[in-house]
Parts: sequence; C-alpha cells; structure tokens
Amino acid sequence: HKKFSFKDNKKVGVAIYANGVENLEKIHNRIGSYLDFIHVDIVDSTFKKEAETIMTYRLETIRAYWPNKEIHVHIMSTTPSNYINEIVPFSDVIFIHAEIDEEIHDLCRMIKGKGRKFGVVISMTSELNDIEPFLKVSDHVLLLAIKHPGLSGQKFELKALEKIKLLNALSYRHQFSLCVDGGVNEDIVKILDAENIVTGSSVLNNINPKKQIMRLQTASRYGSI
Repeated sequence: HKKFSFKDNKKVGVAIYANGVENLEKIHNRIGSYLDFIHVDIVDSTFKKEAETIMTYRLETIRAYWPNKEIHVHIMSTTPSNYINEIVPFSDVIFIHAEIDEEIHDLCRMIKGKGRKFGVVISMTSELNDIEPFLKVSDHVLLLAIKHPGLSGQKFELKALEKIKLLNALSYRHQFSLCVDGGVNEDIVKILDAENIVTGSSVLNNINPKKQIMRLQTASRYGSI
C-alpha cells in the first residue's frame, strides 16, 4: 500500500471549548482566517467531573465568525448521542471516543445519515487492535497525544509517535485523515507524520498568532521570523 508522509505541510485547527468563556470575537481578531479549521471541544461530567456547562449555541457564533472554515467537534462524553442533534447544524466533522457507553456503529450511521463526516478519537490508552472496526468506518481519526483528555496545557506524549506509525501502516489508511491533538508546538510539529494538527495555547498565547499558525502549517520551515 501507499506510504503516507505529511511531515512538511499540515492543516492547522485552533481549539475552542464549548464549555469555555473564551472571547470568540477576540480570538477571531487575533487569528483571522489563517487557520484551516476550527476544532470545538465539548466536555461533560462523564469525562471531567468538574466540567462547566456545555454551551452548544457557541457553535452558531463560531460558524458566523468563520463561515468558510470547517468546524470539527470533539465530543468528550460517554453518551455523545445527547449532543449530536444540537451540533449537527454547525458541524462538518463529529468526533466521538472509541471507549464509550454507546454503540459506535449506530452513532456513525447517525452522523453520516445527517450528512456529516464521522471521526473516532484514540487516546494514549487505546489499543488499535480493539478499535480497528471503528477505524475502518471513519472519515477522520483524532489522536489525543496527552494523558488526560479534557484538560488543556498538557505536554505531548512521545509514545504517540508509535501510534502514528501504526496508523500510517494500515492498509486502508487512505480512507481517513489523521489529526494529532495535545501539546503540539513548533518543535513537535516537525516530527508528526499526520495531515492535521490541533493547537490551542501554542497559537492563542503567542505574541503573533497568525505567524505561529503559518509556522505550524509549514512544520516550522517558516520559522526564521
């Protein structure tokens, strides 16, 4: 099968929490349309005990600020069906975790039946052999390269590189795009063999977020700025 390599160019998504209090207007003013897609995290109490109230209506505002960008929604819940109908109107890709309390194939059919792309989330504790049936029906795969899903500001886990290697070696790899989320910065991006990355603090805390997006998109070859 074809050997995949995406080390030089990446699509960059900026993470925004549906639970959060980020000022969307401020974020838009700082990053404009330099990003490739918006990544929205939804976290409920089944993933994070002290999770704040989920405000799915923020998706409508996000769509208004970035009408021409894809919106990827990552549902961190053991019962993602509770949110799908609310987020479908403003989503292009919907990610659910491999280890949940609902039947994933039913959710996949539900999401694709509504005209959206389906994505599965792999955590650092996921075993690829166990979740391979879900990978085979996914349009997108999201690898969380951190220890604790739902908590921002964590470091990239180098063990994720082995999972990326295994995913890229799959015979049906061409069926899905791979996105890496968690601790990705201008140093880590150079070693990631994946099409897409998600970042939060690396861009939003940067003195020049637009240039930082360009650095990440070009795997830091734009970095002598």
